[in-house]
Amino acid sequence: LARQGADITKITSRQIASAAGMGKATIYDYFSTKEEIIFAALAWSMSQQAAEFARAMDTIQDFQAKMYAIYGGIIHRVADTGSIFHLLIQISDGRKQGYFADSDACGPIHSQLKEFIQILYAVLSSGYKQGVLKTDVSQPQNTDYVRMVFISTVFAVASRAGDKQHPQPSQTIIENAYKMLVKALG
Repeated sequence: LARQGADITKITSRQIASAAGMGKATIYDYFSTKEEIIFAALAWSMSQQAAEFARAMDTIQDFQAKMYAIYGGIIHRVADTGSIFHLLIQISDGRKQGYFADSDACGPIHSQLKEFIQILYAVLSSGYKQGVLKTDVSQPQNTDYVRMVFISTVFAVASRAGDKQHPQPSQTIIENAYKMLVKALG
């Protein structure tokens, strides 16, 4: 439904059931709330993407190439309005507006986000081991700083990729984000 442009904060149980090819009552045999259905679907999709992401990172040895692939993936997902990236933003905005009140249903998404974070820390650790980064990401005293720097580069990439008024080539966005990361952690 999201890939078809539906706003997940406004999706009804009936729409979900119809898209799944079953009756509304049947979906409640498996899930208690609409939020539980949405979050389970997102968690499953995130699990698939995390596995794909981990495999991709395993095939790339060079730290710079890994980061370029990560930033390139972010740019691709910013352009895809049905991507997990956009859905998580909708959920965040929806929670602020009172949608998705069932916070227990968020559990699977938090688990998948932790999996992505572990993969990202492994990538950043490879940068330290290759001598590109000087900040040891495995040290607990560096955790918050490293997280803040990485998140800053992710938001910079997403922001620049989505900027229609001042567009930049994807390669320029990726190169600038990488420079920012290396300067802050190098």
